[in-house]
Amino acid sequence: MKVLYTSDLHGEIDLYQELLALTISSSAEIIALGGDLLPSFPPTKRYEDMVPNQKTFIDQVLSPLFKRITKTASIQQVFLIPGNWDLGYSYLFKKPTEGIIDLNQRSYRLKNGYELIGYAFVPPTPFRPKDFEKMDDPEAAWPPQKNPSYIRASDQTDQLISVDPYLYLRQQETIREDLNRLPKPMDHKRTIYIMHSPPFGTRLDFIQGGKSAGSRSIKAFIEKNQPLLTLHGHIHESPELSRTYFDRIGETLSINPGQFTSTSRDASKLHAVTFEMENIDRTLTHTRFHDRF
Repeated sequence: MKVLYTSDLHGEIDLYQELLALTISSSAEIIALGGDLLPSFPPTKRYEDMVPNQKTFIDQVLSPLFKRITKTASIQQVFLIPGNWDLGYSYLFKKPTEGIIDLNQRSYRLKNGYELIGYAFVPPTPFRPKDFEKMDDPEAAWPPQKNPSYIRASDQTDQLISVDPYLYLRQQETIREDLNRLPKPMDHKRTIYIMHSPPFGTRLDFIQGGKSAGSRSIKAFIEKNQPLLTLHGHIHESPELSRTYFDRIGETLSINPGQFTSTSRDASKLHAVTFEMENIDRTLTHTRFHDRF
């Protein structure tokens, strides 16, 4: 079964158009999107307008595009998780679209016996939206926080609530605790996790300056459970800095395709991977990087 995976499109229409073109040219059977799907900042630059702007993008761009994608001959399903900027994510499912599946903290068993499990939360970032951030574990360090930060009041309103990020995040359960409550797969060797944050201290979570910004709890979870594959995003620049988009954690293959960061107009912008689920090592390709196993 052929998979197309990408992440961190952030409402960029050009990237979504490239995704549609790649869907057709690659003959992918399923698509997985690893979070940060929606525009980060509204044109007004006001956080109060963030959710209404994301809902407008869903209505005018994303829902019509998903309908086109699911009508292509090969596509069976599109699996989604939110990212830390996707405060309007729940609106995607107000009008159900056949074949579009919310995978966040859920599992889905495919017809070929493989299983997909999603997880959206990331360790605290220096950014203001906090709906999809949690403490990694009680010992992990944080970057400095912007105060106030914001969370969405509820799925029923566009209103954001200002919060003290230090107090708010300490009141939430940790990523470590969340991971222990994820659905248990039938067979880890036939399981693919889609997690917005990459694992800490790998070639997938480099930020400028060479520091790691991934999740220690996700790294420990992969080390312990050794799934077949984990797919990540969040740190756009990591492949550019580490010069690779994959790493091994024990027997698990982990991938962060990154996302467009240069200004070149003479090459494809979209960072994405395709692979055959049953034979990943021999079929994995990236739209920008050409290193192989």
